[in-house]
Amino acid sequence: MANALIACRSVTYAQRAVRLLEKAGLRASIRRLPADLPETSCGHAVRVQRERVAQAMQLMNEAGFPTRTHFCEDENGGVIKCP
Repeated sequence: MANALIACRSVTYAQRAVRLLEKAGLRASIRRLPADLPETSCGHAVRVQRERVAQAMQLMNEAGFPTRTHFCEDENGGVIKCP
């Protein structure tokens, strides 16, 4: 099962977003992002199933957690731009 990573502006936002998504019935967790990703200001992201990323981003935006960038995990657990 492939995962998507939604970049957050702080670890606090990531923690709150995970709680929000879990209350909505989505499985979510926090993951650190590699430091060499230029599009991120914080090194934390919310991990969700790739097929649920649009739903998760919509819920986060509606709750006031701005989302701009998301990434995908490859089969080795690395982080790549989503195709």
